[in-house]
Amino acid sequence: MNRIKKPITVRFFYIQAKDQYFDDFISNSLTFLNNKIRSRIINIRSRKYLIKVDPTSSIRGNNYYPVTVVKERNTWQVKASRSGGFTGVSVNQGIIGDPYFFFVIPDRKLLLGFTTGPSGSLKSVGKTMLEQFNNSRVDSIALNLIPKEKEFSTLNELPEYSSLHFKVDSSSITDVSEDAPKLIKDLSSAPYIEGNMQLSLDLDFNDSKNEEYSKEKIVEIVSYLSDHEGCTVLKIKGKNSKGESVSLDFANAFYNYKTEIENRKNYIDEESSSEVLETALTYFVNNISQ
Repeated sequence: MNRIKKPITVRFFYIQAKDQYFDDFISNSLTFLNNKIRSRIINIRSRKYLIKVDPTSSIRGNNYYPVTVVKERNTWQVKASRSGGFTGVSVNQGIIGDPYFFFVIPDRKLLLGFTTGPSGSLKSVGKTMLEQFNNSRVDSIALNLIPKEKEFSTLNELPEYSSLHFKVDSSSITDVSEDAPKLIKDLSSAPYIEGNMQLSLDLDFNDSKNEEYSKEKIVEIVSYLSDHEGCTVLKIKGKNSKGESVSLDFANAFYNYKTEIENRKNYIDEESSSEVLETALTYFVNNISQ
């Protein structure tokens, strides 16, 4: 069987939570590990998630907790045979879906992970996973990508935006996450957009017809697209507090680790995923956390 090359992009997130959460995460992880079955299936908004915890390890004094998540993909409705017949997909035990691989580093309040499923859903799945280790239903958890450019802070400081321009591959937004911005969801479901199209959009916020785009919604769109594999161009223009024109480029705004692995399977196993994440964590310790 021929080897299959798979490109991998590991993302780095800062976990925004109260200090008590990280103690809860460690103790709840140990509870997971002490059980004979180190995984459980949960239901969230009519979708199943399998969460599995593996033993902790360490890299250069950084203790990390490996967690694997499989998110059910409801779009798989039938199984077709070569003869032309098809039947429903029936799973008596377990689920069929996309794998997500994470390392949680409590001491650094850091989460890193990757998926071979929809890249835009990594953040939402990571947040869902972390919430399962939270003892408090009142305290919230948030994930923030770690920026490598100062432009993102500038974006939030701008009092006024004038335009947004981006290009995205239509095939990369066919299956978007639940927390995707409304604009992206609308593009994903648009009947006139076909696969493998290069979409180029220019939004002019000086135009009254675009008053629906508040500052919060614009930041949400930029945050989503700046972390999207299919987005090749992402620029926004605005004016600073002095009324001066400012142009910002977010096509490569956040830290990530890119690699490529070869295997003979049509999926990435946990051993291979751990090797990728261990290398990515070493990269973070050596290059980002300085």
